[in-house]
Amino acid sequence: MTDAQNIQQEKKNELYEKNLKGIKHTIVVMSGKGGVGKSTIAVNLAYSLADKGSKVGILDTDIHGPSVIKMTGTEDKKLMHQEGKSPTPVQVTDNLVVLSIASLLQDPDAPVIWRGPMKINLIKQFMEDIEWPALDYLIVDCPPGTGDEPLSVIQILKKISGVVIVSTPQEIAYLDVRKAINFAKKLEIPVLGIVENMTEIVCPHCGQHIELFKAGSGEKALKDFNIDLLGRIPFDVKVVQSGATGKPFIGENADTEAGKRFAEVSENIMKKL
Repeated sequence: MTDAQNIQQEKKNELYEKNLKGIKHTIVVMSGKGGVGKSTIAVNLAYSLADKGSKVGILDTDIHGPSVIKMTGTEDKKLMHQEGKSPTPVQVTDNLVVLSIASLLQDPDAPVIWRGPMKINLIKQFMEDIEWPALDYLIVDCPPGTGDEPLSVIQILKKISGVVIVSTPQEIAYLDVRKAINFAKKLEIPVLGIVENMTEIVCPHCGQHIELFKAGSGEKALKDFNIDLLGRIPFDVKVVQSGATGKPFIGENADTEAGKRFAEVSENIMKKL
């Protein structure tokens, strides 16, 4: 490496260490399989913590299917960049910032056709090329499974406070949950608990709870691994609408059954930390 390259790398290392020191708690949100609403849980958890006065960041490490930018209504915003300084994440609210590959793409419809090493390098760049503000919580939204991205997140961010695993209640989903739990255990990362999403529909007319899947499918996994259930989130069409419009569900819907359950999940996580 040339002297200039060495100096550049030293600056990257300094910023990397500064960013890590500025984060009090890093929470990795992951799932054993796709389609369980992991990003919805991550985004609403971040909004809930920010509404309580905490400084929160969301790091979207789903390189091939980033959705956090859409869910936070920041599709038209780019990274903040002042001359002579490193770029900073996109500001969502006074207490919330977000970083995603979607903010870097010129064409939102362009596929990211990358192999593992390029994805790993990008996740590293998210921490050594971007200047993060001091945060109480960094919520990391990982793609489904136990592959390159969640492994890289844990290795690069180092001090992980814990993993939150998102699932739906049926038995087939919990087969993958067990793998995610063992993934965290092998890497010696604490599992804060499991969030069961889309557990039931609450009838808007009579208030009756209608189960979408067979109840209790996750009880054995919870007992086998001694893992806590952080909360059960009912299906609510407004949750879907909020994700599509980029407005937080919990803000205007705090008094709904789903809104109360989201608040319960964030409170349980805060108590654990």
